[in-house]
Amino acid sequence: MTRAALADGLPREEICEAFLQTGVYAGVPTANRAFAIAQRVLDEVEADAA
Repeated sequence: MTRAALADGLPREEICEAFLQTGVYAGVPTANRAFAIAQRVLDEVEADAA
């Protein structure tokens, strides 16, 4: 999902906001896991761009 959002031009802040909303509906542990996965993907994409 994170790679697709970036490919569609969604800024990093809006991607993080979507995961923040996850905490409200799916629970904080789920949101924390989503943030961890998204951070890994964002770091990979950033490293590939450099």
